[in-house]
Amino acid sequence: MAGKEPARQAGVVLIVEDDVLLRLMTASNLREAGFEVVEVANAAEAVIVLNSMAVDVMLADVNLPGKMNGLALAKWVYSHGRDIGIILTSDAEQSSGEAREYGYFLAKPYDGSEVERLLRIMLCD
Repeated sequence: MAGKEPARQAGVVLIVEDDVLLRLMTASNLREAGFEVVEVANAAEAVIVLNSMAVDVMLADVNLPGKMNGLALAKWVYSHGRDIGIILTSDAEQSSGEAREYGYFLAKPYDGSEVERLLRIMLCD
């Protein structure tokens, strides 16, 4: 696609988002930018993916439905010694403090180019 710079290091990005339209839009934009993307709707599905394949970066909503929210999922990643970059998102600013302990935080609504910029930074470290 014109104007899109391919990802220099195309990594595997796991998107954990229960908002279907936001997840589809984000995934589509990242695929166009050259990233490999896996999409799930909740933390339980994310754990299954994380236990079955290598993931470089996880983009997860803090306010996920179910027994495990995005912060708990980030804690799970750390407690299991996974070397995965984490970007947590939320429309509630109060979540940003604790979310920043685990990686980057993006307030919703976020811009697709901001997600792509963070991914490039994280994958090049």
